[in-house]
This record gives sequence, structure tokens and C-alpha cells, in this order.
Amino acid sequence: MTDSFHISLRGTEYTTSSKSVGEFMDRLVQCGRADVISPGHYFVDRNPTVFHHVLDYVSGRKFHLPKGICAIEAREEMEFWMIPIEAIPVCCYEILYNDNLSSYEAIEKMEIGLMHGVSPTEKEKIIPRAKLVKLRDTLNKASVDPSSSLLGKIWLTFEAVVTILAIICFILNTDKDYREDRGSIPAISDNDTYNHVFSNPKLSMLLTKKIPTERVVLEGISNVFLLLDLILRFIITHQKKTFFLVSSNILEIIAITISFFVIYMDRHPEIIVQNSWLDEIIICVGCLYSLRVFKLLRLAETTGEMKILKLCFQNSLKLIVLLLMLFTIFSVIFGSSMFWAEFHNSETFPNMFVSIWWAVVTITTVGYGDHYPKGSYGYLMASLTAVFGILLIAMPIASLSSSFNTYYSCYTYKKKYTEAKKKSRENISESAFDKS
Repeated sequence: MTDSFHISLRGTEYTTSSKSVGEFMDRLVQCGRADVISPGHYFVDRNPTVFHHVLDYVSGRKFHLPKGICAIEAREEMEFWMIPIEAIPVCCYEILYNDNLSSYEAIEKMEIGLMHGVSPTEKEKIIPRAKLVKLRDTLNKASVDPSSSLLGKIWLTFEAVVTILAIICFILNTDKDYREDRGSIPAISDNDTYNHVFSNPKLSMLLTKKIPTERVVLEGISNVFLLLDLILRFIITHQKKTFFLVSSNILEIIAITISFFVIYMDRHPEIIVQNSWLDEIIICVGCLYSLRVFKLLRLAETTGEMKILKLCFQNSLKLIVLLLMLFTIFSVIFGSSMFWAEFHNSETFPNMFVSIWWAVVTITTVGYGDHYPKGSYGYLMASLTAVFGILLIAMPIASLSSSFNTYYSCYTYKKKYTEAKKKSRENISESAFDKS
């Protein structure tokens, strides 16, 4: 029976007199993970980074992981040395799981999703690669990843300019100073309709003033280009069945359709006075026309930062839902409490709906000032609501900021790795060409 045990890990020698270590090494030998050189002498073909800590654990002490070790490597070493997960103390949780592996996997999944429709289907791969097909793939790549080519950058710039022009026209159309008087106003059949139209300055503006012809032409041309852009994207995509299931494409179709309807309605104002439900028409049309602004979000989504921001919100959905739930609960609690705190004051908070509205405005730190307490109890409740609002809003914002920083750092590292790998392949190809 040996008094000491000698263990070699790739040239690094360890000596111990612990019998439990000897028994542990015998188990490793039985599992085929270690070799016996001679009685009491073992060899393990393994990196010795964590073996000091393995010896501590086998000798009866706690198993601590060294700082700076890769989390994935740490888990692999634990599996090799047969260290149970229960042996990890609380202080080493971060070392064991701080690998950002899930972040990299989410980024990889996001990039695969963005390339959906870019790569040809299995059936299309069988077809010979004609020049027209190659052009289609080039355009597809440029539309999905504009930063990858000069064509993509030009395409993105053109889309952005046209979209911004359409949005500027949309905004100017709502200001009477940027509209011109109509030559004639449609006849109004009854006094009720007349009073209803001219009692609302916004409604009467649509009836008495029209959009200048130059801006109608500019807006029409912009929307035609955006429609052609959408048609081109549909032609070049390899996933036509799912093209119209994408939310951004649906919103784009609605916005383009409504934009032409707005131009038609402006040139035929009798629509406004001939329908009793004109208010609903105008509100629905205006809201749907506002969807044009979502086009800018789709364009911004082509940038890495916007992709990461979207990914951050998607993976923080549980936190956002929790925030909304807490926000709703405490808005009702503080709103109803304020109503009863100001119950004897007839000048403030006539009903609980108003007090809940006040709570929403206060918790979000907006503070319109349209409603406010006037009594001592109301002041106290307002102070509590304001302080709680700061705490409630600050915590999820800090969490989202931390999540964005993690994803963005991983995205930056992955991008640098991809560029380095691409450069390495180019250097290998150049070297092979020089040798030939």
C-alpha cells in the first residue's frame, strides 16, 4: 500500500497522501479516463487548469472554480472529473454559467431568420445557375443585408429618401398652412351636417382646403416607388408563400393602399359630407396611413444595432410583460387610493377613472398637471406614488440596458470573428493561387 500518490497531467506533477484521492484515481482508471504507470503513479491526458480544485474537492474540501476560466470549459472539466453540480458553491455560479452561449445562439438564430428567403430552396438548387438567377440572388442579398454590398447601400439610401419624403408629405397634409383653398366647396345637404363639419376645425380644414398639386404628385410618385420596391422584393424572394405573412410587408401593403385612397379622398371632398359615419372613416384612414412610419423601422432593422435592440426586446418579453402587469396593478392601487384620499374635496378627481389616469401619468413621471391633489392626505399619497414610480420604471430599464449591452457585445465579437475568418480564407486562397 503506497503512502503517497503521484499524478501527472501533461507533464505537470501532483503528489498527495490522501487515500480518497487514490480511490478517486482508481475510479477514473476503471472509466478509462486515467492510466496507471506504476502502483501509486497515474497519468491523465488532460489540461491541469482545474486539477488543484479537483484535489481539494476529493480531499473533502469545497470545489471552487478558478476565475478567468471559460464557462463551457468549466462544465466540461466537471463532467470529466465527475464533479456533481451540487458541489458548486454559490460564489462560483457566475463562473460556471457566465458564457453568453444563449446570447450567441439567439444572435445566430436571428441572422438565420434574416436570411430566410435569401437562399434558394432545395428545388431551386437543382436548376442550373443562370445569370438571371444569380442576379436575383444578388438583389436578394442586397435587400436583406444592405451593408454587404454597394448595391445594398444604394438601395437602402433610396428607400430611406423616398420613405422620408412620403412621411413629410403626410405630416404637412395635416397643417392648414401647407394646404391651399379649394375653388369650390361641396354642397352640404342639412344643417346638422354643416354644424358638425364646421364645429371641428380639423374636419372643416379637410373640406375647405386641399393638398397642393405638387405635393400630391410627389407623394404619389413616392408611393409608386415604394410599391415597386415591395413588388421587386416579392419577385426575388425564394419564400413567396410566407412573404405576405411577414408583419412589415402587411403594414407596407396597407400603408400604400391607404395613401392612394387619401389622395382620392382629398380630390373628392364630397365623400366627407355624404357619409354620416365620416368621422370613423377619417380616423380609420388616418390611423392606417400612419403605418407608413413603420417603414423606417424596417429600414433601421437592417443595421446591426437595431437588430440587437429588437432581439433584446424579444428575449426580454417576460420582463416587459411583468412590468406591464405591475404597472397596471399599482396604477389601480394608487389611483383608487388617491380617489379616497381626496374624497372630501369636490374639486379634484370626480371619479376613479380620473384618479387612475393621474396615477398612470405620475408613475411614468410624465406629470401633465391636469389633475392634482389639494388635501394633506392627497399630498402624502402623491409623494408615495411619485417615489414608487421612479423605482418601478428604473429597475426594468436597467435590466433592459444590461441585456442590450450583453447582446451588443456578443454581436460585436461575433462580427469581428466572422471578418477575421473571411480574411483568413482570402489569404489562404491567395497563397494557393500564388503556389499554382
